[in-house]
Amino acid sequence: MDAVSVIVTIGGCFVDPIKKHCGYLIHYNSNIKDLIIKIQKLHDKRKGVQLEIAEAERNGRVMLPEVVTWIEKVRNILDEYVDETWIEEVRNIPDQDVVETWIEKVRNILDEDVEANKMSLGGWCPSYSLSRKAKKKTLEIDGLLSDAAPFVTRVSYPPPLGIGSSSIEGIMDFESRTKMRKEVLEALRTDKVNMIAICGMGGIGKTTMAKEVAKRAKDDKLFDEVVMVVVSQNQDLRSIQVHIAEMLGLQFVEDSLLARAERLRKRLMDSKSVLIILDDVWDALDLEAVGIPYGGQHNKCKILLTSRSEEACTQMKTQKIFPIKVLSEEEAWNLFREMAGNCIDTLGLHPIAKEVAKECGGLPVAIVTVGRALENKSEFEWRAALQQLENSIPKNIPGLDSKVYSSIELSYSYLKSDEAKSCFLLCCLYPEDSDIGIEFLVRYGVGQRLFAKIDTVAEARNRVHAIVKNLKRSFLLLDSEEGEMFVKMHDVVRDVAISIAENQGFLVRCNEKKEEWPEKDLCERSTAISLVSRELERHPDGLECPELELLLLEFKRRWQSLPPNLFKGMKGLKVLSLTYMSFPSLPQSINVLQNLRTLQFVDCEITDASAIGELRKLEILSFWGSKIKELPGEMRNLSYLKFLELTKCNYLVRIPPNLLSSLSHLEELCMFGVNSVDWEPVEGNKEEEGANASLTELMSLSYLVALKIQIPNIKVLPKDLAFKNDTIKFQIFSGDNKVIDEDKLKESFHCLFKNSLRLASCDVSDIAESQMLLQLFKKSEILKLKEIKGLKNIVYELDKEGFQCLKVLKVGDSDDVEYVMDATSDENPRAAFPILESLKVCRLNNLKEIYHSQFSKRSFSSACFSNLKSLCLKKCQHLKNVFSLSIARGLVQLQKLEIDDCDDMEECFHKEGEDEKALNDKIMFPQLTSIELGYLPKLIGFCTGVGPVELVQPSLNQEVGRISIDEVTNLEKHKMTNIQQHTSPFPESTPIISHKLFSSKTILWPPNLENLKLRGAKSLEAVFDLKGLKIDEDHQRIVVLAQLKTLEVNSSSKLGHVWKNVPRGIQGFQNLTSIEVRLCPLLRYLFPTSIAKLLVELQSIDINECHAIENIVQREGEEEATDIILFPRVSSLKLRMLPNIMSLCIKAYSFEWSSMKEICLYRCPKLKTIGSEIQSLRKSKEISRELDSRPNEQELGSPGFLRRCLECVPRRKNYGLMAVSDQGITNKSQRSYSVKEEQNCS
Repeated sequence: MDAVSVIVTIGGCFVDPIKKHCGYLIHYNSNIKDLIIKIQKLHDKRKGVQLEIAEAERNGRVMLPEVVTWIEKVRNILDEYVDETWIEEVRNIPDQDVVETWIEKVRNILDEDVEANKMSLGGWCPSYSLSRKAKKKTLEIDGLLSDAAPFVTRVSYPPPLGIGSSSIEGIMDFESRTKMRKEVLEALRTDKVNMIAICGMGGIGKTTMAKEVAKRAKDDKLFDEVVMVVVSQNQDLRSIQVHIAEMLGLQFVEDSLLARAERLRKRLMDSKSVLIILDDVWDALDLEAVGIPYGGQHNKCKILLTSRSEEACTQMKTQKIFPIKVLSEEEAWNLFREMAGNCIDTLGLHPIAKEVAKECGGLPVAIVTVGRALENKSEFEWRAALQQLENSIPKNIPGLDSKVYSSIELSYSYLKSDEAKSCFLLCCLYPEDSDIGIEFLVRYGVGQRLFAKIDTVAEARNRVHAIVKNLKRSFLLLDSEEGEMFVKMHDVVRDVAISIAENQGFLVRCNEKKEEWPEKDLCERSTAISLVSRELERHPDGLECPELELLLLEFKRRWQSLPPNLFKGMKGLKVLSLTYMSFPSLPQSINVLQNLRTLQFVDCEITDASAIGELRKLEILSFWGSKIKELPGEMRNLSYLKFLELTKCNYLVRIPPNLLSSLSHLEELCMFGVNSVDWEPVEGNKEEEGANASLTELMSLSYLVALKIQIPNIKVLPKDLAFKNDTIKFQIFSGDNKVIDEDKLKESFHCLFKNSLRLASCDVSDIAESQMLLQLFKKSEILKLKEIKGLKNIVYELDKEGFQCLKVLKVGDSDDVEYVMDATSDENPRAAFPILESLKVCRLNNLKEIYHSQFSKRSFSSACFSNLKSLCLKKCQHLKNVFSLSIARGLVQLQKLEIDDCDDMEECFHKEGEDEKALNDKIMFPQLTSIELGYLPKLIGFCTGVGPVELVQPSLNQEVGRISIDEVTNLEKHKMTNIQQHTSPFPESTPIISHKLFSSKTILWPPNLENLKLRGAKSLEAVFDLKGLKIDEDHQRIVVLAQLKTLEVNSSSKLGHVWKNVPRGIQGFQNLTSIEVRLCPLLRYLFPTSIAKLLVELQSIDINECHAIENIVQREGEEEATDIILFPRVSSLKLRMLPNIMSLCIKAYSFEWSSMKEICLYRCPKLKTIGSEIQSLRKSKEISRELDSRPNEQELGSPGFLRRCLECVPRRKNYGLMAVSDQGITNKSQRSYSVKEEQNCS
């Protein structure tokens, strides 16, 4: 090889590298651009791979190792050079800007590399290094893009399935719905709650609420995934699994239910957090069979049910059930006008529209359907729709039948028994919005033989109550305000029921304006007729109703009569109920009703009822509230009669002899309110004309299981005879009706009752002579005694066994009673009142103690009253305390304590000697939620015998020291009590015990107290004196009265503090919502700042006639005035007749009034404007000199002053325009906000 060839060869070896390196400089910009493009492609490719991975994970598949490695390499590259936001930004930046942006970013990343290669070409030219680095990364990315080709096989993926939005816009903004939504979301946030339910009738808005909850839960990031599936009444587990899987992006490859359930369970267990909404649940769903974790199997998997059946939710172990109710009248009208449009605002149409909206009964689906159907319709069409709605025949309103009625009819069809369906349809016989007596359903059902395998009225009653309960759980019936013995039916549900019942031959006409019977042909083909009217002027004569089994007639205008032949063609009638009618004698045609089993007269006037004796199959006969003077002797023929009711027959004076004993199958006799019958004595002459029956006749009735009777005195009771049925239920009242019962009489009309004795105006010696009464005492669950002469000791004197069955005891107006229970005798080995729940003692002027015993006899004292829940003492003038600590420690079930007008009451619970010293720390009332103490002038504390005793110099009214209670002898305490009662000035050296309701010890006894009312406690100086409270007991924070919600203090003439000696760092009172203080002339302030800081839930402050008050909040000691937010939820502030109040707080704190609705100021002449202490949370406002001046009383009432007050109130929300009037300032927006200054502000 020659030299030239060698040189050329060697030159070639150098040229290519030089060319390559020079290329980094020449192609600098293009290399940077190529890298950016490749990074974008790699970023997009990674997203595609991640979608594949996500789908694979949703389906439970395991990732290939090469995929995991690829993802890791890509992550290292992209995380080093770029982030998500930058990638998206550079897509829209011009090329030159991209290069410059990239150069700047990469230069910062490669600074270290450049520094390390300064001696290379790159050291002389940084662009070389950047270009070379970009080229190298580009080639690396090309390799990764090639490797990813097998990983991504699809060009599109379905978007995640959503739940959808509510079909009724705006309904979720209503207050009732907003409140429930918040409660449901709060429950979902609770760790220990994993299944909740929203329950209600069809069309009430359960699904709408669930969808709104799902949306809010997703927006608030409560759950990573939210799925919703409709379960419906025909549960298809396979379909439910598929729908849940679709929303989770899960694809089943298995075919069997069991395998799919396991796959779905694993998918849900792998989810970080998921909410599963099961909509429209009719029966308990087998969650395990579906594959849904439950019961804590996965704490982050929570289930929300919607259902018409509370029973189904209960069977599924739902932890919280939220019943959703109809809209309020205002909400319903707002929704209706939104659906119907502006046409309803026309003058003639507006009142009609109001009535139409009312007929919808607050049911959202009905409101929307009717409103949209009538939108922009003529007045004629509106009137026609109203008439149809009122008559329960809205067939021509578009959508109402298909959308509303069909939904409710589905609930009816789903009832599992014909008995339940029959009871439901019986309820539609009553007028709209009626309170339906369940007892009437029992009587109608017995008469029509609706219940299978039922032999007695009591069995039928139990069956009906169980059915009604299930109907209420299915939301086909509603609770009544009249109590548990009544139900109601929603107006729309009633319309549906009537529609269904018409197909079964029901004829319902409850129109008070109707004056005549329906058409004859309608009546004659009916199986049940219900007519309710003010007055029917014309009655049909000779109706032929061969299928008629039930007839209810009610006339609102007394007294109506019936034609003689009305019943002639009703031979199949089984139930007849007549209300507000007058019968000189019963219609002759009643004799043909030989199949009649239930006959009911309600508030009728009956002169001659002898025809009843012909109705020999009669089983139920009621004269409730009717004017009848004498029962006919012909009733002796009613040998099959099971139930006889004479309740409220005030005119009844005679029951013929042997009549009651002739009713051989009588099971129940109800005679409450019958107090004019002159019962014959046991040995009376029964053959005499005009003679009355004797109660001895009842002793022979072997089927008698229930007796409710009122007698003039206990002497008419058989003394030595007993009922043949030892398990008889009884309710016996003896004495004048007014004296006996001060409670609501309605409970006495209930046929589900507890064994009760109510005795009044009798002598204890007469009680002792009646073996029958003494036996009834042992079985009594309710005992009420009034004006019992000679009775000193209730327990053991009336029942030596101690009333083992008694649950309610009420004693009153007996001057001889000294003890409720005297346990000093050795003859009383058993503890009394083991299950007593309620004790009420009133006007026992000589009562000394409730429980009287010796210390040595108290081995079982804690067992007495151990189940007591309510204790009420009124006007027991000489009672000094309620119980000793030995009894108090057993009151773990006590919920309510009420003491009123007891002049000598000094303390609620007292310590008796050293034997009870060890009980101090063992007292706890965990269930006590309410304490009411009224007009107890000598009250000095809840329990004064525990904790330290403060001594004060009365002349100086200040503390001088404290001593242990053990150092105060009984004699000294007696002297102190005498000193307190003295009216002349005290010697300066005489100490007295500081009087506080709760001390640092006793305040811990009722940890769940919610309501505290204190009135007329003239000796108390403080409500809560917390001196000595250890706020950190064994490194555990002690919280004081954390559940207290309302506090009321009234007429306490010596009260100087509500809270006193509050220790630093105290926790408690955080749930207090309302405080009211009146007539406390020595009180100078309400809250110390340490307490005010805790009251984050306070909503109402009301202070009235406290003449010494200067500030609401009092700064404590050297505490720094920091920018504290006080009372953020207060909506009502009332300050009245406070002549010395100057400000809310003596030092400036930040008051937040964002919830304020009402400010009432009256006779507060020294008060600076409220704005003088109010500062904005964002920045302090400068208060003008005009606002900071003290107005006189006349100026304080002016609109200008009130407006200035409001201008200083920081509001986080827009409260709208303010209207100024003589009555104050009122907000015209949805939320009201007013300031009142008037003579009567209440």
